[in-house]
Amino acid sequence: MVTIKTSIEVSDDGSLDRFIKNAEKIGGHVEVGWLGNKNHISKGGGKRTITMADLAAIHIYGTDHIPARDPLTPAIEQNQDKYRNMIERSVVPILEGVMDISSLWQFIGMEAQSDIQQYMVNGKFAPLSPKTIKRKGSSKPLIDSGQWRQGTTYIVSKD
Repeated sequence: MVTIKTSIEVSDDGSLDRFIKNAEKIGGHVEVGWLGNKNHISKGGGKRTITMADLAAIHIYGTDHIPARDPLTPAIEQNQDKYRNMIERSVVPILEGVMDISSLWQFIGMEAQSDIQQYMVNGKFAPLSPKTIKRKGSSKPLIDSGQWRQGTTYIVSKD
């Protein structure tokens, strides 16, 4: 007959408490797009002032005379795996307290902002009308003064 004796020593260095505390702090989110009330300055000296968010709604959903040209949805959808990987790689550092959750949202916000801006330049959109091409001197949809593209931003919320 063989007898095996073992003993287990448990020492608490506080890491479990830190892990639980960090897990409880996980939350928040990032919003990306054209946020707030920043005005779009019309080159043509228009009588009405619209915000970047108003301009986004016009381009994303279209109007009776302007076809929808949404750079937001396809840019985000095409990069979902990248954002998911960023989150997956950050879980352990966040739970270990090495990384702050708001840093993750900042990184994702910067990436999404860049992805949307790139899509505005390189995406496939409904063509401009000949009248619009003549007026702006270019056939490139969504790119005129650069204000709207540069107005793409993000906000991190802690919830």
